[in-house]
Amino acid sequence: MRLSRSFRFAAVAGVALAAGCDNAGVDRGFPDEATGVLRVSLYLDTDGSQTRTTLDTSYPGARVALLTRGGDTVRTVTSDAQGRARFGDLAFGEYMLAVAAGGLGDSVFVAVIDNEQPRLSRGEDSVQVEIRLAYPGLTVREARATAPGRRIFLRGVILAGVQSFRDTTSHLSDSSGAIRLTDVTLRGGLAGNSPGDSVSVLGVVSSREGQVTLSSAIIARFGQRPAPLPRILSTGVAAAASNGSLDADLVQVISVPIVDTATVQPDFAVGIDDGSGRVVLLLDANLNFPRPAFVPGRQVTARGVLVPRLGGGWVLKPRDLGDVTLF
Repeated sequence: MRLSRSFRFAAVAGVALAAGCDNAGVDRGFPDEATGVLRVSLYLDTDGSQTRTTLDTSYPGARVALLTRGGDTVRTVTSDAQGRARFGDLAFGEYMLAVAAGGLGDSVFVAVIDNEQPRLSRGEDSVQVEIRLAYPGLTVREARATAPGRRIFLRGVILAGVQSFRDTTSHLSDSSGAIRLTDVTLRGGLAGNSPGDSVSVLGVVSSREGQVTLSSAIIARFGQRPAPLPRILSTGVAAAASNGSLDADLVQVISVPIVDTATVQPDFAVGIDDGSGRVVLLLDANLNFPRPAFVPGRQVTARGVLVPRLGGGWVLKPRDLGDVTLF
């Protein structure tokens, strides 16, 4: 059977079942009978580690096609509940494998087909091939330019841990920018995450308050780096997040007078202004700041992440009590 043009593949890789064979079934001294078995294992790299780990999952329901080198379809098998596809009773020869894109889930693609040129011999009458499926990995800048609804991976460093804020958000940066992560869950039994954590994040490109976010974000931690350093800004630049280019980023203002305060249930808003423009220092209810200590006329040095507010502009949100110093 010739390969149908309508059968679209996510990836194709050659699998050699005998050294020196140019055509499937050509006699090279082996008995003229079908004796080969090709076993395929498919898994989804759900933690973005680019290697198989206990956090990854087997991938059932993928349509795997076995092809001759000329492109003829030998057989098509659907992977079982354990992500396995078996091709038995094969003539010795060279083959190719393909995974049908239509059988894969949202944004999933074939990242690697392992062991592409195994040899089948009398003493070893079966070969094993592992296929790693993955979601596309983007930079923060690329994610911000991606259409909403796409499921992607990001890799970077945590700026603000999910335990800092009551709305289950976290902040991540890479060399291209920063982004807010919403509806966060942590993998591997983590109780929280900290600035400096080196992570991968699986999530869906979304938006909140007019800015791009990664929603339903699932964070896997791979290591720890030094805590990232903030950008030092004036209050006017912080209030506009440098025309939006610093959305979600980590920043700091130094020795700025407090001009007003207000309770914004359940949070506490502190207006500060160094003469370049007022910005709100928003103290999350999740953090036990001593609110009576924030008196107009006192000066404050504060670092935190920039979060857009309804109606326009940004607020500066400290991540913990150590982010704020009063004078």
